[in-house]
Amino acid sequence: MARLTLGVLWDTLKAALIFAVFLIVVVCISVMAQGQTVPVYCKPDVIKAMGRIWMDSTNGTSGVESTFILNGTPEAYKIEFEKMSGEQMQQKIYTWPNTFAVIHVHPNRSGEYPSTPTNSYVQGSGGDTGMADRLGVDVYVVSNRGLTVYYPATKTTKKLREGFDWYKQKGCK
Repeated sequence: MARLTLGVLWDTLKAALIFAVFLIVVVCISVMAQGQTVPVYCKPDVIKAMGRIWMDSTNGTSGVESTFILNGTPEAYKIEFEKMSGEQMQQKIYTWPNTFAVIHVHPNRSGEYPSTPTNSYVQGSGGDTGMADRLGVDVYVVSNRGLTVYYPATKTTKKLREGFDWYKQKGCK
């Protein structure tokens, strides 16, 4: 009878040990997943801010641009909306030493990608990419054709989201 009890106890301990190892693995995977950073343009408050500048620009139909900047770091930032200047196809943008991104609307009649020194509404301005290179900030463009970005660190331009997917958190990566 004592052997049967010890056998049951041993089996219970083995099951508890296996369950404990399973929990440790699940916790480790969860911690590692939390260490993966979510791109700033996928964060709910940034998506909401993109929706606001889109509405401020009359959904890209008015020809005016609307902008906000991100100050701080991609992990800890503050959204600062720029005062709309009412200028057609351009906007004055004020940045701070800790600004790391500029996110703005391109009107529907302009390009979906950040403007370049040779392809800008305001000739001689350097365009979006010239500003990004000068200031060392990422420049995002919100448009009816999607969300694009220019990264000055790598001198690359990339389409991040198609159409109005920039307004959705689902599927953002």
